[in-house]
Amino acid sequence: MVSGGAFAQTAGQYIAKGNKEQKDGYFQSAIFYYKKALKMDTNLLEANFETAQAYRKLRNYKRALSFYEATVSVDGRDLFPEARFYSGLMQKQMGKYKDAKRNFESFLSIYRSRDDMYRWARDEVISCDWALEHKNDTAEYEILKPDSGMNTIHAEMSPYLYDSNTLYLSTMRYEKDEVKKNNPVFVEVQKMVRDSGIWIIAELDLPIAAEDAHVGNGVFSADSSRFYFSKCPDFGSCSIYVTKNKGGTWNEPSPLPEPVNVANATNTQPTIAKIGEDEFLIFASNRSTGKGGMDLWFVPLKNGEPTSRLRNMGNNVNTKGDEITPYFDRSDTTTYFSSNRHPGFGGFDVFKSQGKPGSFNATENLGTEVNSPADDYYLMMKRQDSVGYFASNRISGLKKSGNETCCNDLYKIRVLPPPVEILPIDTLEVDTLEADSLPPAALVEIENPKNLKELQTLLPISLYFHNDRPNPRTTSKTTKLTYVETVEEYVGLRQEYIDAVNNSALDGTAKIELGDALKLLFERDLQASISRLNKALDVLLIELADSATINLAVKGYASPLADSDYNLNLTFRRIASMENYINQYANSVFKPYLKSGQMTIEKIPYGESQASASVSDSKDKALESIYGINAIRERRIEILRIEEQ
Repeated sequence: MVSGGAFAQTAGQYIAKGNKEQKDGYFQSAIFYYKKALKMDTNLLEANFETAQAYRKLRNYKRALSFYEATVSVDGRDLFPEARFYSGLMQKQMGKYKDAKRNFESFLSIYRSRDDMYRWARDEVISCDWALEHKNDTAEYEILKPDSGMNTIHAEMSPYLYDSNTLYLSTMRYEKDEVKKNNPVFVEVQKMVRDSGIWIIAELDLPIAAEDAHVGNGVFSADSSRFYFSKCPDFGSCSIYVTKNKGGTWNEPSPLPEPVNVANATNTQPTIAKIGEDEFLIFASNRSTGKGGMDLWFVPLKNGEPTSRLRNMGNNVNTKGDEITPYFDRSDTTTYFSSNRHPGFGGFDVFKSQGKPGSFNATENLGTEVNSPADDYYLMMKRQDSVGYFASNRISGLKKSGNETCCNDLYKIRVLPPPVEILPIDTLEVDTLEADSLPPAALVEIENPKNLKELQTLLPISLYFHNDRPNPRTTSKTTKLTYVETVEEYVGLRQEYIDAVNNSALDGTAKIELGDALKLLFERDLQASISRLNKALDVLLIELADSATINLAVKGYASPLADSDYNLNLTFRRIASMENYINQYANSVFKPYLKSGQMTIEKIPYGESQASASVSDSKDKALESIYGINAIRERRIEILRIEEQ
């Protein structure tokens, strides 16, 4: 008993030391102490979990995953449910989207709190589905051969191309390859010039160096008279500074006043948006008035100084997660930034939003090539020149051995010219309300498909629902109704839709157009959706009887009339109604296949997260939010993929 107590105390002391080192930001040192404890007992839950946490913060995804998985394997009472969540996060950052999704769903099944981690995991399930759906998309950009001299074995980030032969970037440079705990290394801004096609280090011509702080994220004003940058005593506390050129001399930098720099918040990563005579500062901040995490904000500048009219960039850009590293391209008024919460391929993906401060359009993922399973950020893009640079810790480049995703390198990209579109000689009217949901290279639909290959011509199969159906005013994820029963109810509401149009303030032409669209819905599309589903099921019966293993990927959508959590459950009910119909089809012939797993249904409930911005979310505008054709299109599920496993 005495030796056992001493053993536990010694292991506990090592863990305590590791926790202190990790809190202070010395992750390698923390791992050293955790492993000392694990040598005494490999089943120590906290030591396994905190080792994984330290490896994750070092962006060593493989090592972090191994210790998260070790935590899960010995955690019989789910004392560390977060280990499942972070296992999924590491797998996603390694491109293992199906494995990641399983871990996120496992976490959701045992996690009791309905906090941001729960919502984050739910978003990651959607993100994994998005990545699987888009990983083979045609790239709009290509990665060019790296510029010589730009990257080292250490970290480069935040590129700012002043002109074709002058580049400023942020970097960590070490005197030795091994970083000592008692020798802190700071980020610094470095100037590089191109000589004979090779980038070489030049003397920094700005008075911004600091021996006791991180300095980075530099950007010039449009007239090059000001240089804005971040200065951080530590990575969790940054302020934005400016130095001004007066008479050819740069003055001593000073912090920007409120509302840019505020207490108890990190304010960093400035970029300048110049539109006509108007100038704005866009930056990242985690101030408490934001949407969550780091948000992007903008403030008008007057004579280079911020005004009081600070504004959040809004829901099209900001999420509950982190939005960082903004860059504004004035040639096409586009803001590029990175986010870890919009659906994407990895940790941070690069996105863009076109528009002016105060009116930003919906966010777009830049797609493959630019985005990877790793972290991709700090993109600066000049669409006019079709060339840009960004930073990434993806597997490639000049990384040290041992952790191939540790450090950022800079990558150069070029916008690819759009593909030449070859139009078919004949066109085919597809029997569905939602023509714009067809794949870009639509297959000619085969009237009576006989095998899986021919069945692909029917996809996607869209199934439509009336507002808040099935089972209105409930938060349940299940229903006893079948899809056919919901269609029968929908058809019975035809007069209600007609009355809504006739009693509206639309002019005569608009009423006729909407009336014609509704006529197609009730006389053709609702019954056609059942017909197409039946054709698919008949083919699947043949394939299953021939020992095929089949997976159906089904997306669920909702119009944005209710809140997002309610709509997410609603899409689950809509998918369940289709599942009920399949279970009852042809005297329940599919039941044994579903029970055995020979046939599976992959549920992708998007809720309203991808609803069109043109659909009203106002209950006071029922014509747009319920009876309008755009709202009708959003209230659907789609059999997106039918695959043999």
